Amino acid sequence: MTTTTLNPDREAEQILRNAWDGRPLPVDPIQIARQLGIQVYTAGLGEGIAGMLRKRQGLDPEIFVNGSDSLNRQRFTVAHELGHYVKHVAAGEENWEHVDYRDALSGQGTSSDEVFANQFAASLLMPKDEVIRLRRLGYGPAALALEFGVSEEAMNFRLANLKLA
Repeated sequence: MTTTTLNPDREAEQILRNAWDGRPLPVDPIQIARQLGIQVYTAGLGEGIAGMLRKRQGLDPEIFVNGSDSLNRQRFTVAHELGHYVKHVAAGEENWEHVDYRDALSGQGTSSDEVFANQFAASLLMPKDEVIRLRRLGYGPAALALEFGVSEEAMNFRLANLKLA
């Protein structure tokens, strides 16, 4: 069996085309998750957990986000979990559970799965073409963060990755 390497930007762009095309910013990752048949819940996950994705036999996939996080953080967590979902589906897996902890190691995003999920989330919430267009119109990082419904820190990372900082 041949494995194709998934590109997080391309996967996010495809989902945006199919599930969000033409709709205004900010992108709503919860609405996209629901269109993909994923239930999304806000829960008390504990201080050290940002989110969780699971799929059990015969049931729809579920995303849980930490209700004590800011709305921007919750949105990013849902988009991040969608990145994990894309990888599990591409691998043909039928049952899974993935917990995203908030600790020093997870913040570094060193595992390939975490890097993929973070890049996917950034591409989904901050579509490249729109970031470039608004940046050319003179939007600074704070204005862009407001427009896209993300933290200024997330926007600064996106601008740096797109070489627009």
